[in-house]
Amino acid sequence: LEEAAQTLRASRGRVFRTVTWPLLRPALANAFLLGFVESLADFGNPIVLAGNYEVLSTKIFFAIAGAQHDPGRAAVLASVLLGFTIVAFWLQQRWLGKLSYVTVSGKGDGGIPARLPRGLWYSCFGIAAFWILFTVVCYAVILIGGFVKDIGRGDMTVSLTHFAAGFGFDWGARGPLFTGSAWDSFFTTIEVAAVAAPLTAVIGLLAAYVITRHRFVGRRSFEFLTMVSFAIPGTVIGVSYIVAFNVPPLELTGGMLILVLCFVFRNMPVGVRAGVAALAQIDKTLDEASATLRASTSRTLREIIVPLLRPAILATLVFSFTHAMTAVSAIIFLATAKYNLATVY
Repeated sequence: LEEAAQTLRASRGRVFRTVTWPLLRPALANAFLLGFVESLADFGNPIVLAGNYEVLSTKIFFAIAGAQHDPGRAAVLASVLLGFTIVAFWLQQRWLGKLSYVTVSGKGDGGIPARLPRGLWYSCFGIAAFWILFTVVCYAVILIGGFVKDIGRGDMTVSLTHFAAGFGFDWGARGPLFTGSAWDSFFTTIEVAAVAAPLTAVIGLLAAYVITRHRFVGRRSFEFLTMVSFAIPGTVIGVSYIVAFNVPPLELTGGMLILVLCFVFRNMPVGVRAGVAALAQIDKTLDEASATLRASTSRTLREIIVPLLRPAILATLVFSFTHAMTAVSAIIFLATAKYNLATVY
């Protein structure tokens, strides 16, 4: 489409404005929805950084875990968060409408991306470079803080005391002995994240396939329900998991399975939204051609859809793994002494 516009002598600005930008609407809408809901329900950052500046997620946490212990108040505040999510979801659907955003079809192209207007390119590059530099500086401060005595108080004396306490090890007769206090939580976190990430990608992308490729009663409701776990604050999810799985026949509290389940359904919306955005650009005629050649649905998925969804699959795997490594709000009530996680530790 971009090459067709260039052939018709459209300028870079006009190609971007009339072809590229309109086709970015699904990605922009999904990014807005995920970013809005994620920020709305975030707990880890406000509890550490906000101080006296209160947000709903921290108020819910203190309503449950604080001295007041008022589950009813926590439920009301959670309902308010859910209401905002419903509004965001409605706005996204209204903006996208029923337009078609298909760009991947049986037609070939030169494979050369359209050049952006020079001013836009410099703007995008400048914004990206600034945030990359800012992120590098933040992580550099963390890295330096691990090698000095106390960066918070300005004591920059080089020291490995922190690493020795957390990740110390000795060599015994049978090999290395992990003597540091953080090793158990580190290995548990890696194990839980490695199990949860593939499950999240598979379930999320299968749900996206059902949403985009099938028409059935309640499809919109099903799509919305896949987003609910992202809308509810992690603290509420943690408490609800304890209540739901603390008695037979599903007595899972205290084990690893409940942590995996929590991460899978907590992060599944990312796989769903990434899959929906990617599938919206894959022409259904590819599925129909496969069905005409008598391929089963599973073979169509395996040989046509999955190869075209590799960027979405990779993005879901990376996000779900890193999010499982760094999450705190959803599992702060679920971690135990036997299955402790790094963030809780």
